Amino acid sequence: MTSVFIGYLQSSCISCFHSPTHCWNRKKVLYSSPFVSFRRCIPSKSSLSARKQRILATGETVIVFGGSGRLGRRVVGELVKQNYRVAAGGRNLERTKQVIQERIDVAHKSNLLEYFEWKATERTSWFQKWSPDAVKAVVAVIGASGNSLLDITQPYKIDYLGNKQLIDATKAWNPNCPFILITSLGTGKPFTGFPTALLNLYGGILYWKRKSERHLIQSGLPFTIIRPGGLERAQDDFGVNHKVRLYPADTQFSGSVSRLQVAQVIADAISNPDLSRGKIVEVTALYGAKEIPLHDQWKRIPVWVE
Repeated sequence: MTSVFIGYLQSSCISCFHSPTHCWNRKKVLYSSPFVSFRRCIPSKSSLSARKQRILATGETVIVFGGSGRLGRRVVGELVKQNYRVAAGGRNLERTKQVIQERIDVAHKSNLLEYFEWKATERTSWFQKWSPDAVKAVVAVIGASGNSLLDITQPYKIDYLGNKQLIDATKAWNPNCPFILITSLGTGKPFTGFPTALLNLYGGILYWKRKSERHLIQSGLPFTIIRPGGLERAQDDFGVNHKVRLYPADTQFSGSVSRLQVAQVIADAISNPDLSRGKIVEVTALYGAKEIPLHDQWKRIPVWVE
């Protein structure tokens, strides 16, 4: 229900299906049956406040694997900003806490954060501490580190095997849990999409990322795959002059975007599953472009068909 409540907050008038006892502004019932009631809801300021408190009380958690990374910590920050409970996993527990707390006002948000230690190359009972009903989504923000360029096996171990094990563990735990996978621009055409195909010089990284994408699609989990453009040159203030653009799969092979902007796209995908689910989206940012709400951009992305 969280995504429905967020929808109310974004709209001044919305048609909805729900039980009469859960309509905050009860109006005349237009249609009623033992199964569903159709009403017209017009939110007031007081009802918006009540709904916000209801969102905070849901206790839904987003599990972020790779939460200590440069993108992962920004994803955690954006989700906490939207009042999700976030479980952030990283290779080193203390470092994960440190880098995330540097970005978040922990004094006001500590009740929304928990941390766990996790290594992509080790298979453990990752999900045993969470109830499937309490988790909104799983986010995989993992990848071979630029610090390991001399180890060309890292793309296989992390980008493929690590993600594959995460996908399999998620499916075994809850086959209906939404899974958000972050890969890279050019992943759909790892050998022919230039200039991004040059990334394959590092251990075939796009090839292994594509293997993990296919494994997710074939798993049957509800999925969203996000392929960001180049992240290295864009700082957090990149969005001042560069506006995010979402594109269908296999249409973009160059371009930059900031990690903060990608984190905002990930958070938006989780909050709007009806618009993002079953889609592969490529993300860049354009200099001097007009800002277009992500909600509208998601509508233009087709559902992926293998």
